[in-house]
Amino acid sequence: MSSGEQRVSDAADQDIRPYFFLSYARTPKRDLADKENPDRWVQKLYKDLCNAILQMTDVQPAEAGFMDMENKLGAEWSPELMVALKSCRVFVPLYSRRYFESDNCGREWFAFARREVNHRARGGERVDAIVPALWTRLDRGKIPAIAQTYQYAHPGLGERYCTEGLYGIMKLRNYRDAYHRAVHRLAERIIELGDKSVAHADQDVRRMERKDFESLQSAFGPKSAKRTGDGKLRISVLAHDTSTLPPGRASDYYGATPHAWSPYQPGYPQPVAEYALDLAKKCLDCDPVIESFHAESVNGDHPVPPGICLVDAWVAGSDAHRERLYQLNELAVPWLSIVVPWNSDDQDFGIHGELLRVKLQERLERKLSSVPRRCRMAADGIPTIQDLGFVLPEMAMIMLKRYHKDAPAPPGAAPVVPRPRLRQAAPSEPGGSR
Repeated sequence: MSSGEQRVSDAADQDIRPYFFLSYARTPKRDLADKENPDRWVQKLYKDLCNAILQMTDVQPAEAGFMDMENKLGAEWSPELMVALKSCRVFVPLYSRRYFESDNCGREWFAFARREVNHRARGGERVDAIVPALWTRLDRGKIPAIAQTYQYAHPGLGERYCTEGLYGIMKLRNYRDAYHRAVHRLAERIIELGDKSVAHADQDVRRMERKDFESLQSAFGPKSAKRTGDGKLRISVLAHDTSTLPPGRASDYYGATPHAWSPYQPGYPQPVAEYALDLAKKCLDCDPVIESFHAESVNGDHPVPPGICLVDAWVAGSDAHRERLYQLNELAVPWLSIVVPWNSDDQDFGIHGELLRVKLQERLERKLSSVPRRCRMAADGIPTIQDLGFVLPEMAMIMLKRYHKDAPAPPGAAPVVPRPRLRQAAPSEPGGSR
């Protein structure tokens, strides 16, 4: 057994929870024959952080931190990396231009952020355990909106750190003291949040396999959906409240408004609309807004925005919701789709499920049939909140891309000016290209 495999086995058997997971973009070699490691400075930072944490805590060396030193550019995700990402307490992304161009870095961010969202949905304490560090000097405009929401220019790490980044101050001898200060303060922040954050990896994360990780969305992309319509994603809710419940439907899943609908009770008491909002804010580079579904709010003078409607299956048999269901079904835009939560542990579904499916098909036939193929579970009914955490981000990215590609420009919008191109001179012109 190799040392890497031994560390994987130890982490799995002993439930080791590293204080931090260092997420960084691999630097490509300029010369493939060169044996020098282009990421040796990142490794130095990692070792210095681990040493500082070992000095300030009582953890064992394996629990100080994790950095993937074996994966190469384009390689598959290693079992060791997946175990660490499932169990780490704090996520430390190293901000650089290359970092935000990396799909794998975006997937690492997504996987950790969704862990936090699921923890909150179970009623856990809200702890933002993502602690960015500035690796190289970076204009704010180069940083995706999702990454700007976290404090990365920590004043406590020193002025030189804020202007040069860790790479700049560790490379220059004159800034050695500034580097040591930055590492010490960063380690203190990791320990502070690590002691508060999720103590154990989520069970749903533990069940994930390599194929599941590779299918994750990148928190920074895709580029075709970035800043689409100012990055807005509308999450609407079409659900009962306690005043409209049909006979025989348990009231435990509902509240005074549709936004209080919580279909994955009792294990996950958080309202599903709030869960969807948290998921979009923390895991996707978009600006989500949430509301109850009203056709007039998406069918006015402006184009229907990209969005997802969370549909309570029980409204399908309700006369009070008949008109809204009809309006939703008639919204023939490909960038607005539906998601039907269907708690597999809800006993009422076991009794009335077949009838509800028939009613849904009658009243939402167009929308159900137009759900993207990769998200068919959204139409069939999503049995667990873990499944919702997979399907909803995939659906959101598809809706944003479709809107970016096909939506008409709003009234009064400036015309799109094509990018200038170099034109070949005609052969008859002096200096014409050949």
